Amino acid sequence: MRMKYGKFFGFFLTFFLVFLSVFFTKCSKKEKDTIKIGVSVSNFEDRFLSYVKSGMEEYQKELGDKVEVIYLDADEDFQKQVQQVSYFLENKVDALVVVPVNTAYTSEMTQMAKKEKIPIVYVNRYPDEFLNQDLSENVYYVGSKEKTAGIIQMEYLAKKLKGKGDIAILMGNPNTRATFERSTGVEETAEKYPEINIVDKSFGRWVGPLAESIVEEWLSSGVEFDAIVSNNDEMAIGAIRTLERYGKLDEVMVVGIDATNEGLIELKAGKLTATVFQDSKSQGKIALETAYRLSQGDLIKNIRWIPFKLITQDNFGEIE
Repeated sequence: MRMKYGKFFGFFLTFFLVFLSVFFTKCSKKEKDTIKIGVSVSNFEDRFLSYVKSGMEEYQKELGDKVEVIYLDADEDFQKQVQQVSYFLENKVDALVVVPVNTAYTSEMTQMAKKEKIPIVYVNRYPDEFLNQDLSENVYYVGSKEKTAGIIQMEYLAKKLKGKGDIAILMGNPNTRATFERSTGVEETAEKYPEINIVDKSFGRWVGPLAESIVEEWLSSGVEFDAIVSNNDEMAIGAIRTLERYGKLDEVMVVGIDATNEGLIELKAGKLTATVFQDSKSQGKIALETAYRLSQGDLIKNIRWIPFKLITQDNFGEIE
């Protein structure tokens, strides 16, 4: 009887251990059904980036319970952003999405993610560390070719000015590559037209009120121009406000980038001459989609480009 009891107990114990193994495997699988993604955005208050975030949130709704997304605002503080990435990794996220505060200093975040073998998706601002080399393994980018936007702006203005006139440039934040790429696109294109001159340029840091002050300073100091080329719509709107106060809006063309809702309102009103559509929501959606699919083991292209498009009063209905 003891032997039979011993055999029965051994059988029961084996069965119980197998049951526990299956149970915990199922529990573990169930836990992993919800993917965790950490998102760090350089600045929630930036109007364009708020649309990028909205694109992510819309895609998150499509996924439902499949994904948990944690959004953190870096407040334009690079060290804070590094801490956020560290926090995400400590909390075992399955993927990272980052809009960099400063594209010159992304390598620390890249190395942190690579060490933990977690994919990192940079969005909207291309990291400087990869300007002269391919993106490394497990590093991805979603955005638009920034220089192209400046080229589109200047080619349009050159036609409107018939190849002759003075231009002022409102530049974005000096910490972001987009500022220099967009401005370079404008300047290199302007060089093709001998009678087009760039008379001044200044950093408006993407902010409307600062752009208002810059344009006021230009006008007060006697700088004359036929057009203002802005690195984004928000600064373009700031320029429009100053030009209105000085009674100069009918004399100066203003061209922006992003085709934000506010920019389109000014375009319809005939105050903004043109803008270049950068599909913010698609950038956000595709960035989060990329992160999610990577967590599922899908093969994704390292770079996913989203094209720019010139928007004027003739075609603004195409993006509404």
